[in-house]
Amino acid sequence: MAEPFSPTGFLGRGLDPTGRTTPVGFAALLLVMGALWVVGRLGPVWVEGWSRWHEALAAIPLAALLVPGTGHALRRLNDSGRPGWWAWALLVPWLRWALLLALLVTPSSQRRRRTDSGWRLLGLGVAGVAALVLAGSLIWTTAEVAEQGMKPALVPGDRVLVRRAPVTVGRGDVIAFRVEGEAAPRVARVVALGGERVAVEGGVPVIDGARAALAEDGLFAEVFGPQGPAGVMPVCGNGPVGLGADCLTHRFLETLPEGTTYAVLDAGTRPLDAGLEVEVPRGRFYVLGDHRDAARDSRLSPAVGGTGFVSEGQVIGRVDMVVASAEGRHWWDPRGWRPGRIGGIVR
Repeated sequence: MAEPFSPTGFLGRGLDPTGRTTPVGFAALLLVMGALWVVGRLGPVWVEGWSRWHEALAAIPLAALLVPGTGHALRRLNDSGRPGWWAWALLVPWLRWALLLALLVTPSSQRRRRTDSGWRLLGLGVAGVAALVLAGSLIWTTAEVAEQGMKPALVPGDRVLVRRAPVTVGRGDVIAFRVEGEAAPRVARVVALGGERVAVEGGVPVIDGARAALAEDGLFAEVFGPQGPAGVMPVCGNGPVGLGADCLTHRFLETLPEGTTYAVLDAGTRPLDAGLEVEVPRGRFYVLGDHRDAARDSRLSPAVGGTGFVSEGQVIGRVDMVVASAEGRHWWDPRGWRPGRIGGIVR
């Protein structure tokens, strides 16, 4: 008599990637994981008032199933006599679906089993890291810096770790936020909070009549040329220069009234150096880019490409650190990687 099916026993067998799994059992596991993925992606559309707790109901079980799910995929490869390194195709967006389909329709056979257990265990380790990343996505997410408005703290091609909202946002914090009509988020620094009055004089913020302090800090030097995957061109303080020439911009240390200090860039006298005094509505923020002559921020209305006041609902979260950086147009090209920027704390 066949033993009754045990879900926990089935998942436990997924931790041994050298065994065998039937197509039916693998299909059932994929069905559950697929349903959790759909709920996580479409839940905000389907459920009014979708919250982080709703998201966790899908993300945590899916993260828990990633390792045994990968193990069962490896067992299916083993069952069909294929080497375990085929499982790396699961990392390729379109190729993964072809592999999963093949694993579903390939019947169990008597082919010899592979002994590449080292590769299989490595695959389980990668799945474990992916599970931790998925669970961590409830607290953190990442955002790509596409523009140059936050130089020198952030440059085009940086990918930053963002502590997801709701978080307490204070003056001086760097935040990532959504702008209507744009797929990629923007990143800027909060200089004024709701209920405060703010103006810009000579490129320097004045908050409730208190002007931020400014101290010279030398020159910011870079090569004039396309930067980051979007290929944006830098704004130079030493005027128009040719490709490959030195792009030099005055660097200052700016200190807000409450004491937060950070570096800013000034490329010379520009129209946006002056901004009329406005009162920030409650529940909104006034943000500026650190590169005052290259930023699209609260000095401009959304109608002309700026951000206007940023509402709390637009905020994705607070930017904590740089987790990856690429100077070239393609992330996969190691010639453009900037390992020296990885791990940089954003202040």
